[in-house]
Amino acid sequence: RGSTAGFAWQCIVARRLAERGVRFIELIDTGASGNWDSHGNMQEHVALAKNVDQPIAALITDLKQRGLLDETLVVWTTEFGRTPYHEQAAHAGREHHHQVFSSWLAGGGIKGGMVYGSSDDYGIGPGEDPVHVHDFHATILHLLGLDHERLTYRHAGRDYRLTDVEGEVVGEILA
Repeated sequence: RGSTAGFAWQCIVARRLAERGVRFIELIDTGASGNWDSHGNMQEHVALAKNVDQPIAALITDLKQRGLLDETLVVWTTEFGRTPYHEQAAHAGREHHHQVFSSWLAGGGIKGGMVYGSSDDYGIGPGEDPVHVHDFHATILHLLGLDHERLTYRHAGRDYRLTDVEGEVVGEILA
């Protein structure tokens, strides 16, 4: 449906790879839609969002129609959010914000049609049901069949957990 260029093409290829049993597929929109840097161009984000919103919705629909969504975990996230304010009146952008940002999961053992967690009334900090990045990782690892408490990597002579010592599976979002 719609455009098959840029990110939409990546979604089509991802679906084809999933149909052929590829286990891990990563899609990144790093410029095909335009510049996502929010320091000064927030007004352009409506058009940028449309370039990824429609294709990812179509990918989920395609996976569901083909019976692949139940066994495919779709993870949509970013490395950080943006502040709900700008620091200068003439500056139409937002700054990096590590305390509040949105991510979503679909398929692969996730309850559909729900929102979990929130920001405070101003978008400055976490509100109800906060999910730390360690919890997010623990939940994804759980859905992949891995025990996040036993999964470690060695660095500088000691074992570390990807989810640190605080990560917990967010059971409320599991199907």
